[in-house]
Amino acid sequence: RHLQAAPTTCFSLSLPLQLEYAGASPVQLRFLRLHSRLATQKVSYSCRPAPEQGQPQPEKEIRFLADSREQSYAASLQGCVLDNESSITDTIFQFTTEELSLLPLRDLAVFHNGDASHQFGFTVGPVCFS
Repeated sequence: RHLQAAPTTCFSLSLPLQLEYAGASPVQLRFLRLHSRLATQKVSYSCRPAPEQGQPQPEKEIRFLADSREQSYAASLQGCVLDNESSITDTIFQFTTEELSLLPLRDLAVFHNGDASHQFGFTVGPVCFS
C-alpha cells in the first residue's frame, strides 16, 4: 500500500494592508474547508528599536482576527531589543488549526503604551489548507 501526501493549496495576500487573499473567494474557501483537515498560516512581527535605546521595551499585546470574524487570537510581544547580531528583531507566530473557519487571518492589531520610538511591521504568510 502506497502512502501519498495530501495536496496542499495556499493563498497569499493580494493587498497586505487589507488582509485580502488573491484567488480566495468565499466559494473557493468553502470548497477547501470541505476537503481539508488542517489549515496553517505564519505571521512575522519585525521591529527595529531606536538606536539610543539599549533597554527592552515593555511587552505589547497583539490580536489576530479569525476568518469567522467571531474569534480572535491574542498574544504578547516581547519588547524590541537591539542586539549585536542584527538591528531587527523578529517574532514568528505559527497558526495551525483543525477549526478551518479560523483561517485565513483577516485583521491584526497591536496594543501598546503609545511608545513610538521604534519601527515595526508584519509579514503575513500564505494560508494553506491540506
